[in-house]
Amino acid sequence: MAIDLTEHRQAWVFETDGAREHGAAYTKPDGTPNYEAAYAGDFYDDMVAGVQKLRTAGSIVSTPTAAGDVVYVGSTDGNLYALQ
Repeated sequence: MAIDLTEHRQAWVFETDGAREHGAAYTKPDGTPNYEAAYAGDFYDDMVAGVQKLRTAGSIVSTPTAAGDVVYVGSTDGNLYALQ
């Protein structure tokens, strides 16, 4: 989400490909992770699979980088996004 600092309101929202495809399955309505949906059990293999499922939701956990009029962000869905 981008904020218009002059108007003090939301300017626009960006959603990663992973968030569009898997976000509803692995996140709750408030945007927090839905661990119950991702983790099938308490075994190690279930935990590893759950982490992989959560990564497909396309979270942006890195710091954005700006170059000129373009903002670059990496996502857990494996993509690098250039936003202009």
